[in-house]
Amino acid sequence: MKILTLLILLSLNLYSQTDTIKKSWYGRTMPVSLYTGAGTLNNKISQNIEFGRTYSVVDVGVTVGRFTLHQDTTTYCEGRITVDAFQVYNVSSEFTIGSGYVFNSNTPIMLELSYTILIQVHSKLGVGVITGYYDFSGTKEDISRTFFGIFLRYGLLRKVDGGLLNGKARKHNHL
Repeated sequence: MKILTLLILLSLNLYSQTDTIKKSWYGRTMPVSLYTGAGTLNNKISQNIEFGRTYSVVDVGVTVGRFTLHQDTTTYCEGRITVDAFQVYNVSSEFTIGSGYVFNSNTPIMLELSYTILIQVHSKLGVGVITGYYDFSGTKEDISRTFFGIFLRYGLLRKVDGGLLNGKARKHNHL
């Protein structure tokens, strides 16, 4: 968790020093995803919602979600950094790294690596598919899961070069 906090602070510091970087708020939700492992369907459905700040090609956000449809020990909070790795017209390929905490769990430490394909379908709305890995660890247990899902992203569109459209950039004086 300390490493992710440090990465977020370094990212914010890096982008706050560059006048030409466009910034915007965004929201992202994964209304349904399924992950691997034994159990009933209700025990394999994950949902979350994320809010954060976009700095050109990087989204830095906080996610709150749950790993099953049960209301017991499945709620989590996670910090995430998503990078727009590739952009062609209105289709993006993104890479996400995250770290979080699962409340009231024997495996409270949560790590995430995921990959998305996002299609921007409206001026501020994107729809995508996601696949990735969750790793949960505790003092006596360690669990890894692969997940697959769909998500929605609300925020400014990205240009082909990954920068934001409709954002306001401050003038930058070159030497």
